[in-house]
Amino acid sequence: MRICASVVLACALTTAQAFVGPGSSVSSGARPTTLLRETVDEDAVAVMPDDSAGVDVKPSDGGAEQAREDVPKRAYSSISQERLDKLTAERPYPIFLAEKTLGLFESPSSLPPPMNAPPKEELVVLGTGWGAAAFLKNIDTDKYHVTVISPRNYFVFTPMLAGASVGTVDFKSITEPIREINSKVRYLEAAATEIDPKTNTISCISIVCEGNSCETEMFDVNYDRLLFSVGAQTTTFGTPGVEEYCNYLKQVGDAQQIKNAIVNCFESAGLPNLTDEDKQKELTFVI
Repeated sequence: MRICASVVLACALTTAQAFVGPGSSVSSGARPTTLLRETVDEDAVAVMPDDSAGVDVKPSDGGAEQAREDVPKRAYSSISQERLDKLTAERPYPIFLAEKTLGLFESPSSLPPPMNAPPKEELVVLGTGWGAAAFLKNIDTDKYHVTVISPRNYFVFTPMLAGASVGTVDFKSITEPIREINSKVRYLEAAATEIDPKTNTISCISIVCEGNSCETEMFDVNYDRLLFSVGAQTTTFGTPGVEEYCNYLKQVGDAQQIKNAIVNCFESAGLPNLTDEDKQKELTFVI
């Protein structure tokens, strides 16, 4: 990676010399608005003076005040003078593009929060199904401290469970770990047993195993906002015999159970002591 970075910088330097000539440079201050908008957050607290942007504001027909509105006025108070000097240093524009490509400048998300930023709200998500996964992909973790509570630490693409049960697809290809969906959230492998809206507290129970022994552990989680996305229990619609003889298809464990049952039926049908009628019975499936 470092070798590739050196090659890119060397190519950029050669391109810069070809375009601007030896001994010449293009000031990065020629694009201060774009540069600062890409580097700092406009929602920060401290106000940057107009002259620090490195550009003269010329009044137009709408007046000087209208022209000044086009210049970014806010920047993080924690940005050091050294960083500002680095951003506004004169250098060939191709070199500036190469630095941006290689990620030599920090992105806005990596900048420290403002000095007087309000504390993050505690947002708790119950469940790891479709609603929770879609929510976690788009939640702004800069505003909320997100905690996910669920006995299952992954999301399941349920339409492919039928294919996984017969071996068309692998079980790993239809699941996605919650920590990969959003690496900035905290996950707790537990089940929520009670919610107290008066105290904003969730009572949870978790199974902790050490070696061959397992025990349950109880704990509470406080929240400011709560997303309830645990889904619903599979219904039998009152059909007799469903709970006793049928397999559900909602979890990875259900698909694995169906796959094992199908394999057992085929293996049983291959035994030599079975009649043709018994084999037909073993190889008959109802969906």
